[in-house]
Amino acid sequence: MDIASASAAVQAAVNGNKSSAASAALTGNFDTFLKLLTTQLQHQDPTNPMSSDQFTQQLVQMSGVEQSIQTNRNLETLLTANSIQNSNLSVSLLGKEITGSGTGALLAEGEAKWSFAVAEDAPDTTLQVINADGAAVYTEKLDATKGTHQFAWDGKDSQGSEMPDGTYFLKIVANGSAGQPVAVDTRTTGVVTSIDLSTTDPLLTVNGAQIRYSQVLSVKTPAAGS
Repeated sequence: MDIASASAAVQAAVNGNKSSAASAALTGNFDTFLKLLTTQLQHQDPTNPMSSDQFTQQLVQMSGVEQSIQTNRNLETLLTANSIQNSNLSVSLLGKEITGSGTGALLAEGEAKWSFAVAEDAPDTTLQVINADGAAVYTEKLDATKGTHQFAWDGKDSQGSEMPDGTYFLKIVANGSAGQPVAVDTRTTGVVTSIDLSTTDPLLTVNGAQIRYSQVLSVKTPAAGS
């Protein structure tokens, strides 16, 4: 292995996913680098010594790799701290009523509610209520203007039959006057009943569906008896 090969091996370690693995690779390759450099210095031709520029370049390269690994380690530490903070804050939402980006809502006492925000006027907008099996039970077309809208479903399918209580999802397809797709943010409100902390962005169960902690828009204490 020559100096270039040792440096290349260290750089490959930096490109790994974990700074700890890269650090281990750096330690081994840095020792090899020093041995090779020392050997070069001991056996260099006195009439043709190693260029000081080359010597400096090799040292700078190894130093740069070490700094890159340290930067990665610091970033991982920040991500871990952020994940812990998110977990702690999300746990405090258990039992609270939140509003967030999500499509699930509970049908109870003949009503399920959603809100949605349309990025621009969308005269060709279709709303579909989907049951837990993924089947569309209700469809409605409307001319949606730019802004926030409320949608309350009475729990009846497109044939007028009453649907059983439970979790339903709202699917919205919005198109502008020229047929172009229009962005829609669907929002749901409900009480957080459980929290999944297995990911860096905890998953909150609301209305029988999961939304991410980062998608929570507002929080309040639910009204007594709700």
